[in-house]
Amino acid sequence: MAASSSLSLPATPAALRHGACHGRPALPRRSPVATTTTRCAALRRDASGGRDQYGGALVDEGMSVLRRRIREARMAETNYEAPAEWAPWEKRYYPAYVSDVSSLVGALQLILMGTRPGVAVAVVALVLASVPVSAFAALHQLTLVVEAVLQSVSVHHIS
Repeated sequence: MAASSSLSLPATPAALRHGACHGRPALPRRSPVATTTTRCAALRRDASGGRDQYGGALVDEGMSVLRRRIREARMAETNYEAPAEWAPWEKRYYPAYVSDVSSLVGALQLILMGTRPGVAVAVVALVLASVPVSAFAALHQLTLVVEAVLQSVSVHHIS
């Protein structure tokens, strides 16, 4: 029992050249020219197809995952070493830093995408407004401390 489908797939370039595309006219054949053949091979890293290395993250989740993998591959190819002026803990942590930032931003994106747009906008506005308010409150407390220290110094200096 053969299953049939009414879905027609686009023709491949080879099918177009050889006239094998649903009765459409064939494109004229090219004159033979010297061509080079490039072969590409892919190897699996493990039984799960290499998914353990990236925590199961698929490239289809977004271009950010692809960019992160490209960056990791480039770092691995060039044996990247952190600059000499960095602290030792920065040098040790840097290879995992990009992955950690990507995971954090991905989690934030999932949370925001799962909420109503109004709630997401309100949360972002609240965070953006809280930064200057917190800075002002900290500056106010600092001025109070400086004022108290100056009064204490002037009282001890006078007496």
